Amino acid sequence: MEKIKVLVVDDVPQTRKDIIRLLYFEEDLQVVGEAGDGKEALQKIAELAPDVVLMDINMPVMDGITATEKISLLYPQTTVVIISIQGEPEYLKKAMVAGARDYLVKPLSSEEMALTIRAVHRQKVLHSSRDSQALLAENLPENGAQTPGESGAKVQEAKQPGQILVVFSGKGGVGKTTVATNLAVVLAQQEKKKVALLDLDLQFGDISVLLNLNDGSNISELVRQADPITPEVLDGYLIRHITGIDILPAPLFPQDAEYVSPAHTEVILSLLRRSYDYLVVDTPSIFNDITLQALEVADQILLLITRDIAAIKNAKTTLNILESLELREKVRIVLNRSDQDLGVDIPDLEKGLEITVAHQIVSDEKAVISAINKGIPVVISQASSEIARSFRRLGERTVNSRRLTMADKQGKSLITRIFSL
Repeated sequence: MEKIKVLVVDDVPQTRKDIIRLLYFEEDLQVVGEAGDGKEALQKIAELAPDVVLMDINMPVMDGITATEKISLLYPQTTVVIISIQGEPEYLKKAMVAGARDYLVKPLSSEEMALTIRAVHRQKVLHSSRDSQALLAENLPENGAQTPGESGAKVQEAKQPGQILVVFSGKGGVGKTTVATNLAVVLAQQEKKKVALLDLDLQFGDISVLLNLNDGSNISELVRQADPITPEVLDGYLIRHITGIDILPAPLFPQDAEYVSPAHTEVILSLLRRSYDYLVVDTPSIFNDITLQALEVADQILLLITRDIAAIKNAKTTLNILESLELREKVRIVLNRSDQDLGVDIPDLEKGLEITVAHQIVSDEKAVISAINKGIPVVISQASSEIARSFRRLGERTVNSRRLTMADKQGKSLITRIFSL
């Protein structure tokens, strides 16, 4: 077995010694060197060609952020994991911009470090190959026999099913993807939950854009190259983001959506539910068979609206459809841009929809657009802003909400029911 080569970079000798000691008994990991600052780390990388660098932030001569930027440019085959005593969003934002692939807060455990090193290295290996199908064919037999401590760790660790949160709106342009992305990050960062983010807007999904993902893995590649979809295979296509969430993006090209069938999404939703505390699902603004499938298995449907007449009209229609499908009890109304001084007053909106607004998210167009352009969620890039606080409150209420359970339905399928309305 070829070991993953690790370089430890920290200006405190005792910390380097402790990290090396913690990793010593991991049979698939090998610490090939250590460095006391960023400049020395660059020299060591040139000599040792490590697969993964554990990089402290605050160091003399050259700090970890500057070193990470240089590594991303000069040594793209080397992956950086930032380690720091600082857990504030500002440090995480800097690490993301610099090109780090994960962020660990001290004190560190051997299990946490080992799992992170394996995850970021596995993704680098999978996505550096132009022929991912050949790579998977070569590695799947071994991966299928691995234990929970190895490459299938993310999928196999789960002990009980998690909750599925579906973000939906019958009208485009209301901020579904922004809400889904920031909610997922809040659940992982603030609530310390294990979170996956699934983009089921198969033709025009933008989660990859909002999170600046360029690895190439997506749901279309998964279903075309994996038969059947097993936990181990799915694990290889999930992209681990530095914010702590695991992502399965939409296809790169709209025409590739046709490869994804309801049978595929049923398996993917089921596997992700078993493996994560929360699965956040972004959806298109249409009732198609795949969207309906996600709505039916959801624990909560976050129905996103704004205060304009068109959005309210579409929300009313959506609520009527969901009620006919016996899904309305799952609905939580999320009012986006709630503080804009225009549109229908909230009490009149609630009266018209015959449902109360569960959550409100304020408007901050400047912060949101800036976050999208940078590829950094607004809860990280503008952590102290009012809109970030709105997302954190949404995360808290989602976690505290009682989990809804649905009895097994008899008779007509969901697709048959909607087209018989």
